[in-house]
Amino acid sequence: MGEDDKVYSYQCLKNFSYAEIKEFLNRSFSDYEIPVQLTEEQLRTYLAASGADKDLSYGAFFEGDMVGFILNSCCVYNGEESVFDVGTGVVPEHRGKRVFTRLFSFAQQELLKRGVKKYYLEVLQNNQNAIHAYKKQGFIPIRELYVLKLSLNRQGTNDPMVECAELEQFDLRKTSNCFCMRPSFEHCTNILRKAPELYRVSYRKKDQKLTAFCVFSKDNGNVKQLGYTDMDELKKVIQWLVPHFGTIVIKNMDKKYAAVLEMLDSLGAVEVARQFEMMKDLTSYLS
Repeated sequence: MGEDDKVYSYQCLKNFSYAEIKEFLNRSFSDYEIPVQLTEEQLRTYLAASGADKDLSYGAFFEGDMVGFILNSCCVYNGEESVFDVGTGVVPEHRGKRVFTRLFSFAQQELLKRGVKKYYLEVLQNNQNAIHAYKKQGFIPIRELYVLKLSLNRQGTNDPMVECAELEQFDLRKTSNCFCMRPSFEHCTNILRKAPELYRVSYRKKDQKLTAFCVFSKDNGNVKQLGYTDMDELKKVIQWLVPHFGTIVIKNMDKKYAAVLEMLDSLGAVEVARQFEMMKDLTSYLS
């Protein structure tokens, strides 16, 4: 056993307060180009929106001090019990000591005990160091995702045909007649249902049938899910939404939805980032 193995310990974060996690998270990101300094309220909101579960999140400790973390959310995704890496970090002075590698190994073993089969994460395509590191851990890229920003410089529409409802009162089963773009883990319905009070749905109907819809965050209008039977109907829903917030972000639009991307481009959407969705089959850890 190496010296590092003797001094680092690893454990679940279920008994740690949000205040403690906040302090450590801010330390971990303090040397970033744009340092992260969240308040406890901001952290709670972020973790609620991401569906993070402290019971399935883990920390690395050195002499009783938290020096690394993995925050995970969990739900059924693609038909299997899965987790998503909401956020990871290691404080600057403990980087380069394989803290994350050992912490991730510990997390895998614990998650397997809980019946979790798949592990997902997202990484910027230009972050080659991170991609390389995740591949070494057994992750593979499975989807290419676009992050788009849309601002309407002209006056938006006040379309009386667009209706709006709280997600809690909107029956998502009504979208079954629509072509729905498969959302990423953090935007899937099972995650949104963990904190439905954070979201609303704008939609249009014809003859009492849904023709297009958009699930968005109440606080900033950022789009979580889209669906349509007619592309022009979806365009009208988006045109109705943007003026209410000025600028919205449509995160994690799968590259394969070319027709929707073309429609958003026609509205002036600009690409701000590309990501990979990566996945690891945790059961392979047993072999």
